[in-house]
Parts: sequence; structure tokens; C-alpha cells
Amino acid sequence: MTANRSILLAVAALALAAPARGLAQDAAAETRARLHGGVDRLSFLRGDWHASLFAPSAEGGWREAGETAMGVAASMNDLYLETEVQSGPYLYEIVFSYDVVQDLYRVTSRDDQSGLIDVYEGAFEANGSLAVSNLESGTHYVSGGARYHNRMTFKKDSDGGWVWLVEATSDGGATWSPQLKAVARPN
Repeated sequence: MTANRSILLAVAALALAAPARGLAQDAAAETRARLHGGVDRLSFLRGDWHASLFAPSAEGGWREAGETAMGVAASMNDLYLETEVQSGPYLYEIVFSYDVVQDLYRVTSRDDQSGLIDVYEGAFEANGSLAVSNLESGTHYVSGGARYHNRMTFKKDSDGGWVWLVEATSDGGATWSPQLKAVARPN
């Protein structure tokens, strides 16, 4: 009787686990769909781009500050977008990702000059732009004794390209000053 009872318990456990496995598979499929949907929102960044760089002018507008080329490509099962960008003496390696668990976007940036791996977090805004900053992550740089954080905004434009705006703050985000604007056009 004990052997039969063990067999019955094992069969009952398998029967009960089958729906749970099915629910877990459904949840995993839903999570994958949300993950890919989040990454797909970044698709406007994919491609080979020629970018015109602009720096803030003394009059409050923008002045030309050079050009760069960048290729933004998917990596690791299309879960990330990666690019390298040359700006002045700096070479940046930038990775875009979507964290489905936290429901936020991350952009990491590392350069060949400072040794800093900068982590930006944020979300898409109502106007369709991705806005990320490093205020919450704690990554920052120091200049003249002041701690500086950055905010980056990426927005698709009507010409088939996109605009990348970099702003800085030294007062914890109370005020932001423009630092760089890149206007990316398809090659």
C-alpha cells in the first residue's frame, strides 16, 4: 500500500505541476513579449548614421562642433543596441537596453579617457523621446570641485533621423545646461 500511495502522490504532484508549468511558460512568454516590445521602441536608433555635432553658443543657440559617424546595431539576441561614438578626444562605447522587471531604459557609456562606466536610467516621455539621466545611478564626474550629472534625450525626427541632446547639472537636477547636440542622418 505504501508503494501505491507513493505512486499516487507522484502522479498527483505531476498533475498539479502541469498547469503551474503552463502558467510559468505563459508568464515567461508574456515577459519576453514585453521585453522585445520595449527594445523595439529603440529601433529608430538602429542603422548607420552621419551625425553633425553642435555645442552651445554664447548667444544661447548652437554652433557647429564637428561630425562623427556611428553604426547602431542590435546585439545579444536583439536585446541590446550598441554603438561607438568619437567626440573630440573621446571614444565612447554606448549600450541601450530595456529592463522589463524595473520597466525602465538604461544607457551605459564608457570612454577611453576617464575609466568611468556611466549608467543612465529613464523612460520614454509623452512626446516620444527617450530621456535618461545618471542622477539616480550615482555615476557622475567632478569638475572644479563640483559634482556633475548628465541627462540625455534621444528623439526621432521627421527627416528619418534622430536628435541626441546631452545636458548637465551641478545642482542635483534643479537646472540643466545644454552641453552637446547630435543630429543623426542615415548614411
